[in-house]
Amino acid sequence: MQIKQLILAVAATFAAGSVLAAPVTPAQIGAARTAGTLQETWISGASAPTFNIYSGFALGCDADSISLFSNSSSDSNVRPGSLGNYAAYACTRGGVVSVVYHTVADGSWNAYAPHIDGTQLQRLRRLDQANCQVATGAFPGHVNYKSCQLVNPAATPDGAVVRPAGGFSDVEASLFGFDVSSAGTEAEAYVGQTFGVAVSLPLYRALQAAQGLTQNDDPANAPNISSAQYTSIVARFSGYQTDWSPILGAAGAGKAIYLERRVSTSGTQASSNAHFLKNPCSSGLNADLEPAGAGDSTSTFVVTEHSGSGNVKGALTTRGNNGEFAIGVLSMENNWRVDSPANEGYRYVKLDGVHPEAGTFNGNGNALADGIEFARETAINGDYAFHIEMRSFVANTADAFGAQLIPEITAALGNPASCSDVPRGLTLNPLGGSICNSAAVEGELQVVAKGTRFGNNCAPQQMFF
Repeated sequence: MQIKQLILAVAATFAAGSVLAAPVTPAQIGAARTAGTLQETWISGASAPTFNIYSGFALGCDADSISLFSNSSSDSNVRPGSLGNYAAYACTRGGVVSVVYHTVADGSWNAYAPHIDGTQLQRLRRLDQANCQVATGAFPGHVNYKSCQLVNPAATPDGAVVRPAGGFSDVEASLFGFDVSSAGTEAEAYVGQTFGVAVSLPLYRALQAAQGLTQNDDPANAPNISSAQYTSIVARFSGYQTDWSPILGAAGAGKAIYLERRVSTSGTQASSNAHFLKNPCSSGLNADLEPAGAGDSTSTFVVTEHSGSGNVKGALTTRGNNGEFAIGVLSMENNWRVDSPANEGYRYVKLDGVHPEAGTFNGNGNALADGIEFARETAINGDYAFHIEMRSFVANTADAFGAQLIPEITAALGNPASCSDVPRGLTLNPLGGSICNSAAVEGELQVVAKGTRFGNNCAPQQMFF
């Protein structure tokens, strides 16, 4: 799917009459800064839709002009979404050198936090001074730079952007307990995001064995975990936190539970809290449950709070390599089949009997391939409930480029020119006015959800079609 998006982006650029460009270099960025022509902004927030946000930026770039920057030292799989928590994207847009810094450390709340409570975030140092190295393993069609330095520009100004223009959140700010209307404009992204319960490979195989399933990676043979079981694992002071025997029987006796959750500022964590714990969506006795945190860890129940989705994938993989049973939540934008070896050791289970990668349509005649590639049909049809509606946020203090770009990315996500531009794991909200048809038409992608929560992720979904 990701390669398809890049091909479409290139085609759209040629159609607009742009000139074939070369990947932007740090020297060109410095020259544009000196000339006063550089477009430069900073986006923060959710880590789960990182590749999708990058794709919205890339659609406005001149063909073959994109360079990727990160503080990662890795040479392998330098695809956006696997670059770590600090990245930047540079290209020419209509011939103008443009840079977007992207910070996803600590999650969705940081789309708002710098403008609400003064949180100081880090980003890559200005790219013409960051001493980056060229990575040998490149995301196709790009030049990749690694080991770029970080800076806290509020404490150590470097002449670039001082704080984010805004960003994207998996959930509305109210799920973090804040009203952000005085600090900027929060808007519907008209995009839904499907989440999945992911487990380490040893746990996946043990669940398959316990449920009498063929031990392969076909989603049809994926084991099942119920919402009640997952709630009982992740709620604070639950009775399911001694070992895996309540779910696996004798095979789980004495096997420690490793919960690889996200930090409290993460939209993925807020989504999990709202969906499984009804927090902060309900009140009263035994409602609005508190999530288990790192401080609740015991010798048999080890909770780790991770700053990004990549950290969760890495932890699930490492736990699995050690033969341990680990579990957590990831957005379905994450696909183990295309991740690096350090991040690929996880699989998605069925939730309440439904798999997020099940599929029967989308025009290529291969139901299994469709479900795996797009990971959204069951969410579109309302069969898979762990489906959350995203937000965008533009701060009142946003620079001009950022104030323009964030709505452009939002528009590219929520109402793309082509149904084929909607990335894996995302759906379009029926209230967004997309030209894409929600009905399954031969040869056409189904991307518009048949229901909506009307912007309230605490509300039950209501079906339209």
